[in-house]
Amino acid sequence: MRTLFTLLLLATHMTVFSQNNFSGKVIDEQSKQPIENATLYFFELNQTVTTNKEGKFNIVLNNKSFIIKAEIYKLGYKTKVEFLNSEKSNILSISKNVTELQEVVVTGNLNESKERIPFSIESKTKEDLFKSGKISLAENLASLPGISFLSNGIANTKPVIRGLTNTNIVFLNNGIKAENFQFAGNHPFISDEFSAQNIEVIKGPFSLIYGSDAVAGVINVIPENPVASRTIVANLNSQYHTNTNGYVSNLDIRTSGKKWFGGIHTTQKTHKDYEDGNGKQIENSRFKELNLGANVGYRSTFGNFIFSYDYALPEYGLTNQKSLQVINDNNRYPKFWYQKLDNHLFTLKNKIFIKNNVLNIDFGYQKNTRQGIGDNTNNTPGMLFSEMELSTFSYNAKYTIDASKNKLIAGFNGANINNDANDFYKNSNPMPDAQINDLGVFAVNEFRFNDKINLYAGVRYDYRDMKSSPFTGTGITKFTVNNQFGSFSGSIGSTYKLQNHLFKLNLASGFRSPNISELSQNGIHQNRFERGDLSLKAQRNYQIDFNYHFHINNLIFDFSPFYNSIDNYIYIVQTSANAPIGGGKIWQYLQNDANIYGTEFSIDYHPLAWIGIHSNYTWTKGELKKGGYLTLIPQNRLMAELKLEKEKLGFLNRPSFTATFTNFQSQNNLGQLETYTPSYSLLNLRVGSEMSIQKQKVNWYVTANNVFDEVYIDHLSALKPLQLNNMGRNIVFGLNIPITKSF
Repeated sequence: MRTLFTLLLLATHMTVFSQNNFSGKVIDEQSKQPIENATLYFFELNQTVTTNKEGKFNIVLNNKSFIIKAEIYKLGYKTKVEFLNSEKSNILSISKNVTELQEVVVTGNLNESKERIPFSIESKTKEDLFKSGKISLAENLASLPGISFLSNGIANTKPVIRGLTNTNIVFLNNGIKAENFQFAGNHPFISDEFSAQNIEVIKGPFSLIYGSDAVAGVINVIPENPVASRTIVANLNSQYHTNTNGYVSNLDIRTSGKKWFGGIHTTQKTHKDYEDGNGKQIENSRFKELNLGANVGYRSTFGNFIFSYDYALPEYGLTNQKSLQVINDNNRYPKFWYQKLDNHLFTLKNKIFIKNNVLNIDFGYQKNTRQGIGDNTNNTPGMLFSEMELSTFSYNAKYTIDASKNKLIAGFNGANINNDANDFYKNSNPMPDAQINDLGVFAVNEFRFNDKINLYAGVRYDYRDMKSSPFTGTGITKFTVNNQFGSFSGSIGSTYKLQNHLFKLNLASGFRSPNISELSQNGIHQNRFERGDLSLKAQRNYQIDFNYHFHINNLIFDFSPFYNSIDNYIYIVQTSANAPIGGGKIWQYLQNDANIYGTEFSIDYHPLAWIGIHSNYTWTKGELKKGGYLTLIPQNRLMAELKLEKEKLGFLNRPSFTATFTNFQSQNNLGQLETYTPSYSLLNLRVGSEMSIQKQKVNWYVTANNVFDEVYIDHLSALKPLQLNNMGRNIVFGLNIPITKSF
């Protein structure tokens, strides 16, 4: 810690403090006319400016030769990333955009256009998340090619990337790796997705910057950018869900002065038990969730600094054999058999300018308390049957040298993780007291040979030390962990652009160590007896990704096959041995080599500027090399969408209509104890527009999901063994009120 703060102070003294004002202009690429109210977000400066009536903007730099990168955005135009140089004239042109055919711009840790990155990446905006009418983040992301989700009800969900989930995914919240019990399907990642600007999903083992465990990929929750100086921006969002009598409300307020900026946000959700397509109530699928957050930042010529606090308190009902025996009411809030997750996240993000380069030093502290609440039949005080407190201190440092032809990122990150199990409930806690220390170092280089060829290459080394303190419950001793894991990861990939054709190829290798549960578990977990294995080795995977992208004015085609070979793949099976307590059989963690492979393709076609036809197909297969199929491999899926959107229709601005048809194909490649899942199809409809009421903009939408009340059970539903169906028809009424004031 002392070393990091010393480095921060030295970097501050090394900075050149001279200021330099420079201006630029944004114009229409075709007409050459200036564009008013175009937004430019400067990644390095963490600052937003807008253009005036003449299309001009002005920004303050700390160095006369400073080269920075900006994202240029204007509704109706293609978003673009451009290099700006304070020593040159900055005339920036953007072209008009056919509805929804704009290039996705990466705004996370890489700050790069999608077409220059050799691996597969998808994203969802806050507007997408709201208007979909989906209840959970994982379900929202599952509309993207290659993404599915595990479900234990409607809120307790987990994302699946190309057939892998749980510890195989790195989940980043505001740049900090989440450590809130990602080792099991009913332990969801915790984040307020409605406070984010957008959510990025990186598919494949790109763990060089993000750390080990990114065997499947990375989900990056990116917070909102600061608003323009001397501006206050507020957004009020609300929803009503007919199926669950559910309410969602979200308020986001951001402001910015010349140097100081900040904001606050809150989201509340409450849903009753959902009903399936037969009108049957699925007991105890109810939940409530509270999210609060605030941030304050300061920017100057030598850097910028942001302190953020996020708090989440979700309470998710648990639908299982025991809860179905004791719950038969229609209450809104969970009372018996639910998990209460109390999560605090503090982050301090520091960005220091050192001549033309950038030093990032970030700190994070997470405190997560998980409580399992049962019913009076347990004869335990307050019905509490398990409690664990997980505390994590994280630190990240990276130094970026970004030139016009080359970008080098080098750094290190790590974490100190401590799990404290409540002594009284240790018999039923899935994890013992444990301490984990992580440290990784990395270097990634981007070679920009020319406008056609781009090359990414990098290497990383990670070390993990894991220890646990054993205890005895009902005569069964948890295993003592004293394991160390260390390994290299690597990635090399290239993009080649030939007129309207783009080719991407990426080779990567990543690893993850077993988690504490997989090593030490020896007791009841998820209503079954689970046993770990102290001899488990780290997973190692080798993946090849290819992408072909074709793009003309009104058509986009993408084809993305992948092949993932995993050595020592960790999974759990039911054995024939009787469990020593709780009844049933012993579930044992073991490992074998496996292959997961598949492909995704998508087509976006716009016969007219206001008509969009979108389609994508996802095909995934998972096999053990010794024979047999992997469990929890999602159904293959075909999605087709028709979207109509006009600039104006009468008194309505941006009216739109969307119809989405999704066919989930049958799954007969079954892992142990899995049963055949028949195919099913869902139709979703959405209509909405923007209106002006006494000069105040109001956005409204109505979304109907599962229009025909289809009765189905998804292959990845944890309620499938109970023969409980997924949700039936749900009509969502939504409202968004944006307010912008200058001062």
